[in-house]
Amino acid sequence: MRIGIIGLPLCGKTTLFEALTGTSSEGQRSGRQGPDIKVVKVMDDRVTRLSEMYQPKKTTYAEMEYLDFAGIVKDGQNREMDGSFLKSVGRIEAFVHVVRAFPDSVFPHPLGKVDPIRDIERFHTDLILSDLSIIEKRMERLAKDAKRGLPVKDETAILKHCQSALESETFLNQLSFTPAEKQRLRGFDFLTLRPLILALNIHENQIGDTALDALAERIRTTYPFLEDALFMVAGEIEMEIAQLSPEDAALFLKDLGVEESAMTRLIHLCYRKLGKISFFTVGEDEVKAWTIPEALPAAKAAGTIHSDFERGFIKAEIISYDTLMEVGSIPAARQKGLLRLEGKEYPVRDGDIINFRFNV
Repeated sequence: MRIGIIGLPLCGKTTLFEALTGTSSEGQRSGRQGPDIKVVKVMDDRVTRLSEMYQPKKTTYAEMEYLDFAGIVKDGQNREMDGSFLKSVGRIEAFVHVVRAFPDSVFPHPLGKVDPIRDIERFHTDLILSDLSIIEKRMERLAKDAKRGLPVKDETAILKHCQSALESETFLNQLSFTPAEKQRLRGFDFLTLRPLILALNIHENQIGDTALDALAERIRTTYPFLEDALFMVAGEIEMEIAQLSPEDAALFLKDLGVEESAMTRLIHLCYRKLGKISFFTVGEDEVKAWTIPEALPAAKAAGTIHSDFERGFIKAEIISYDTLMEVGSIPAARQKGLLRLEGKEYPVRDGDIINFRFNV
């Protein structure tokens, strides 16, 4: 999964990026073109426990790729998103929009006053204008093609539908499209078509401040589609936690009175917004997590491991992670009749442990 971290300058994007990746990007910006990119392991406790159970030669966690973009600005003349940004977003699956909610006299907000609502509105407007610009240019081309007698009716209809939604300030990810329409729209790189997570970046002194609860409620009221995508994070603290050993990080979190870091919760939110899940393969050679779309048919899930698995798929032998932890081993599960044989259309569930049977 590729997640783009975006926002205005001095909003804490890079701090959040460092917290997510456990690295420091200090000094890496100089002369750099495009975003800073890091691939990190998704430290899933289930993989850790399965590895402890099987003691494999290799343990492979799922991975996420994060891209830290420079502060987003607009071209001064045409009010479009900066061209270098637009060229870099093609394969990004979701955006984390970092919005500054903390005061800082040393690094003042680039727009003067700290105003999260203004920053959200400004950025959403920029995304909408960028997508409208793409549609307008394409519609001009379709109009010419129509005069030449080319079949453009279907594409024109879907683009007009998108245009109408954007003009009413509705993000395209809030619309329902048929599979054929999704396929047609895939090549346009619409920014508002991708899932968006809003990370409200606060200072540690603001934790527990009731004013933040009021701000969050105002954001949810103004932007209902952010209801389950609003994420509050103290970026500086999370960056410090990311630099600690797992043991020290656990003690730090305990002192704060929380069970898991905000970064872990953000990763889970990214999975949920993208509709992704993890299934596992286990054995003496390797324990591995595989990331797939939720409810992907078993045969297609097998294909993520190797195309031969999908082509020669026979059955999938499945047990849930929770069930395996309860009984303690695959042999014990088999003895109790807890292993299931599923066909190629079985929708794989999060936490399934699967042994694919195939013949090529």
